[in-house]
Amino acid sequence: MINVNNTTRSYSGRPGCMCGCNGKYNESPRARKMAITQLTKNPEVRLLVWDNHTEGCIYIETETRSRVLYLNARGVDEARVMGIKEEE
Repeated sequence: MINVNNTTRSYSGRPGCMCGCNGKYNESPRARKMAITQLTKNPEVRLLVWDNHTEGCIYIETETRSRVLYLNARGVDEARVMGIKEEE
């Protein structure tokens, strides 16, 4: 199960640019816990990995919102164990 210790930050904002102009990055444990709850309950959540599979994120994009939770290597492993589909 993904927990706050397996995450680094979360993002919530309007779709499009994610530099921070359309939304907000947050590194607080509370924001990351809320993102874990929201994202892991949604069957549309996807996993994206990079940096030789040592970092990644789970995310959902809708017409009105992008929600992203950034993961460390342990978080990536936990997302896979949970069966979150990996982006190809």
